Amino acid sequence: MNKMIGLVLSLFLSLSLSMQVSGEIDSSDDKVKRLDLQGQIDTKAPLSKTLWAGAHNAYASYQWDQGVYTDVNQWYAPEKLFSRGIRLVEYDVYPASNLSSTPHLCHMGLEEATMCIYMFGTAATLGDGLDEIKDFLVENIDEVIFLKFEAYDSDYHQNFRNKIGEKIESRLGDLVFKPTDWGYTEDDCASLPVQTLTKQDVLDAGRNVILFIQVPREYPHTGDNDLCDYHDESNTSKFRRNVWIGVDEMDASGNLTPNEPLAQNSSQLTSDIDGNTSAATHYHNGNLSVALDATTEYSKDDIKYSGSAIKEKAEAGYNILELALVEANATTIGASKAPQIEDFTWSWRNDSPSGSHSCAWLSSDGEIRDYSCSTERVFACLDDERNWHISRTSGAWSEGYTICAADGYHYGMPYNALENAALYAKRNSEGVSTSVWVNYYEPFEGFWIANQTSYSDFGYIKKDALGGTGGDEFDSIDLVKRKLLGSGTMNLKSVQIRSGSRIDGLKVCYEFKQSLSHATASDHEYCIEYGDGDGGSMGSVLSFDSASGEYLDDVKICIDDEKHESGSVYYLKLTSSNNSFISGGSQQGSCKTYSSTSSQQIFAFHGRHGDEIDALGVHKLSNTLVNPGYYISEWLELDNPSSDDMDHETFNEYKVAGNIADNCSVSDIAGIKARLVDTKLDYTLTGESIHVGNTGSDYHFSCATGDCSDYEVKYFFTKAACQP
Repeated sequence: MNKMIGLVLSLFLSLSLSMQVSGEIDSSDDKVKRLDLQGQIDTKAPLSKTLWAGAHNAYASYQWDQGVYTDVNQWYAPEKLFSRGIRLVEYDVYPASNLSSTPHLCHMGLEEATMCIYMFGTAATLGDGLDEIKDFLVENIDEVIFLKFEAYDSDYHQNFRNKIGEKIESRLGDLVFKPTDWGYTEDDCASLPVQTLTKQDVLDAGRNVILFIQVPREYPHTGDNDLCDYHDESNTSKFRRNVWIGVDEMDASGNLTPNEPLAQNSSQLTSDIDGNTSAATHYHNGNLSVALDATTEYSKDDIKYSGSAIKEKAEAGYNILELALVEANATTIGASKAPQIEDFTWSWRNDSPSGSHSCAWLSSDGEIRDYSCSTERVFACLDDERNWHISRTSGAWSEGYTICAADGYHYGMPYNALENAALYAKRNSEGVSTSVWVNYYEPFEGFWIANQTSYSDFGYIKKDALGGTGGDEFDSIDLVKRKLLGSGTMNLKSVQIRSGSRIDGLKVCYEFKQSLSHATASDHEYCIEYGDGDGGSMGSVLSFDSASGEYLDDVKICIDDEKHESGSVYYLKLTSSNNSFISGGSQQGSCKTYSSTSSQQIFAFHGRHGDEIDALGVHKLSNTLVNPGYYISEWLELDNPSSDDMDHETFNEYKVAGNIADNCSVSDIAGIKARLVDTKLDYTLTGESIHVGNTGSDYHFSCATGDCSDYEVKYFFTKAACQP
């Protein structure tokens, strides 16, 4: 009885606090900027080498007005956690009651009989939680969010997991990276391919959110421990369509075990060839693991990971740092040892980047610091297995590409804390007393990019906004960053104007073209509208054919400060590189044209808007970045090797079989991807001797030894005519 009274009092206190506390979030301080930049260092890395700043039970928050919880794990609401640099959250999803199957967010247990038993109406819905993700991504379309589910079957609602799937589709829609985007069929029970999938793949496919489930880990009621068996029911298809079931896991010999749960803390770590287990061994085997702290306000004195302990976990090889009470308010709940956002940062020193330099080095204290690019230092180089080599030759930052290549290496930047610690140890063991250049630089203010194969400034220029000071500021610089973080296959597709006597609105749409990736570019466009006025419908569309290299060439803007006290855009004319154009508004006042040059395209916009467009400026990029993308075949498979045979998948055989058009030639092939037929494991991970390449009149994928596995292949072509 006393415990129940305590819960009721705590619930009342939580409700009162949630009504009183509304504090604004600071997403622009230097700590957040450093963590945000760090989260994009590993964009090109397989997920097994990425590092995630995470929040456990992110919904159970004091500040979130969508729900009230008796035992909170977080101070900030989910969207505010994202704004502070968190990129992974965990949601516990259960039905509202035995009478209602609506998915809610609550953490009342781990059994199928569990439901939300909070006071009616106090637990947030799953839809509310997914809206937090979507709202963040509206302003940060260059980010990738990881959502980890705890979701069980329900003894009361047979279709409960499908209800979760329906909610995902209605709230997140095209933002979700689905198993079908990686080539799985519609109803596969697919585990997350962490050894090959990258954030870049997700962005290139036009997606932003990865959803996966790691529980249940044990089923004492059945004795079954196969995640696919648990989720392989007819009433889970919508769930499996959107959610990855567990993660791929490798053992020390490189053998794949799909649909494994995520290794949590010290449990379920794979061992090395001597049978020893550690997070570092698990990492080097190519697996994900999580350092979990599930502390609630009631046990805040027992916070496990904060301060230097967080970095120690990251350097030990843990990929996901899923912590509780992140930046919790010590005055209100007394969480004086709560982990801080800066604790997640392994890369940038606390005085960097300074804003005055554009190149980065590993400093003598083991942290990343920006410095003058012309300074001479030795270079951090990597082999294909990501083992470090320190060059003997020193030079200016830009010379790292050629100097590392001359030594037989690649110019490198650590993906994560473990790699950074290894580089620092290598520097010290070789007696290097100075800082070491790393492959990390700033092509334009506020954006740093790592592990490029060569230097590029991307031709970026920002042109000032013309107009007045009315309305709210907007800036689509995140679309520029997204294009550069991916393979460049996102292109400006179309623009439209809504106008009367002034410019009431501007609609801009982007398309995603196929890159050389297992991931299939989704068949949708991403559109954004500026201006909230009701001045009628959008006018005619000005489209750009990326296959022909078309782009937005000119933007003519006219303003008249005398006719509007805060100034606004009265006329707009948009012209493509093939001289097609659209226009709107009344041409008056002072006008200016922002023009593309022979080497630049207008890619995105910034300015101010309210009921109309109050001010408008542009972001320009090199027009060589118009990327027509590739055309892909289906996954193809002809050969079924026996134990004494070799597997051959050849271009000409597929032409004869009708899988590739007759008029397609070897010269039209941009690349090829291959994987095992059964497990979908990429061929580069199987350990078998594979030959891939052009033989002149044919293009071969073949296993060069006997006892080969069975592979399937996908071709990438430079012209659509290759598709049958």
